[in-house]
Amino acid sequence: MSEKPFWAGKTLMEIQNLDKRVKVTMENGDVFIGKLVRHSRDTDGICSLSMQLDAHRTYLHVFSAESSDTQPIIPSYVDTVELLDDPNYERIEEADDLQEKDIAVMLDGNRYKVTDVEKGRNRFWGRVYGAVGPECIALGFNAFTYGLRPKPRLPDKPGLWLDKDDNTWVMGENAFPLTCIDAGNWSITRPQFSTDSVQVLNAAPFRLAKAVEA
Repeated sequence: MSEKPFWAGKTLMEIQNLDKRVKVTMENGDVFIGKLVRHSRDTDGICSLSMQLDAHRTYLHVFSAESSDTQPIIPSYVDTVELLDDPNYERIEEADDLQEKDIAVMLDGNRYKVTDVEKGRNRFWGRVYGAVGPECIALGFNAFTYGLRPKPRLPDKPGLWLDKDDNTWVMGENAFPLTCIDAGNWSITRPQFSTDSVQVLNAAPFRLAKAVEA
């Protein structure tokens, strides 16, 4: 079952406000990657979002709508429009870089949660994304388009956080460095870490501690 495109149900303005890179695949197979910019109403009164292709201001029209607050359509020469910049996922371009639990997007648009990778046989095993059952199927690398790797959650606001091993960390105001307060022997002076440090990344994913857990 193919998922709806990211722009389905959104107005032209909502798509513009995403301010993310998109991948536009044409009917003839050509691919363009870039950000969309708003264009003034055309002579026929249509608003559009376009991608600038070169320094000579050559534009590719990607979305058109009657107004900025209505849902757009894509022209017949565009096959698909995909969102590339998702802060919750790392994009995987090569099939042999896939790992267990990645999400693989195939040529037909279907998504699979990767359960095993067989590089020597140029294939991987996956379960239909969102499916409850245990059934997995073999999928060839040649049908792979890209993958998504969920990024582990990191502390992003002040408070008490629990890491993957249930150790308690505290984050102060204004993204003050993190301090682990219950791993090992207790000490008044404890090292502090930034959220992008190796120590914090290795302890991910984090979750906010509830009152009964802290």
